[in-house]
Amino acid sequence: MIRAEKLHECANVTRSSEDLSVGVRVRRAVTTMFGCLAVLVASVVSAQTAGGREGLMLEAQSAPAPRPTPRPALPIGFRAYALFDSTSMSASETFDAVFETTRFSMSGGGGEVLNLWKGLFARVALSGGSLEGSRVAVIDDEVIRLGIPVTVEMRPIEFGAGWRFRSFLASRLTPYAGAGYLKVSYKETSDFADPGENTSESFNGSVIFGGIEARLLRWVVAGAEVQYRSVPDAIGGGGVSQEFGEANLGGVTMRVLVGVGR
Repeated sequence: MIRAEKLHECANVTRSSEDLSVGVRVRRAVTTMFGCLAVLVASVVSAQTAGGREGLMLEAQSAPAPRPTPRPALPIGFRAYALFDSTSMSASETFDAVFETTRFSMSGGGGEVLNLWKGLFARVALSGGSLEGSRVAVIDDEVIRLGIPVTVEMRPIEFGAGWRFRSFLASRLTPYAGAGYLKVSYKETSDFADPGENTSESFNGSVIFGGIEARLLRWVVAGAEVQYRSVPDAIGGGGVSQEFGEANLGGVTMRVLVGVGR
């Protein structure tokens, strides 16, 4: 009986030990499974986060830079203006000897077509003026006035084109520059001239110019301009201009203009 009871107790102890070891193994397996599951979930979340950041970076890198807003095209405009020119003549010695001045003043008018393409414009202008003096003779480099009245008239026609630059000071001031072609009508008359001494001819020339205009009112502008004109081989074939070796009817012109238009 005693042995049977001891064997029964040992069997119970053995079963209890086996049950205990099984429970421990189950808990360890469950713990390991949950640990692996947690690592897997963390890996997935980390991959998604990294992918999202990389996607945002790629989107940021691939996003095009904003383009600057283009300036609106200006409508074609038309302008008419009155002008006053004062030219310092290249043939200064000739004009000083005959007219006692080296400046030739003219007045006239013109028109412009604006904004042909961006700042491009075209112009045409007509001006005219006259000077009265006396015929002279040059002897041993000395000018002798003969007391014979002489009148010179000049009428330049200007065809030009240029570029208007960006305005400043609240769009009130606009600089510009350009060049053009000149057709100069030249007429010289005297009351007591011999046949052939009176002349009436036309000459070709060129002009370059630059200036600035100011908008006074919505439709009114005023401007100041500097020109360099060249009219070669116009004089110098005889008379006092030949004595001084001067042949160009051009010079440096200061122009003031007032215009209306848009």
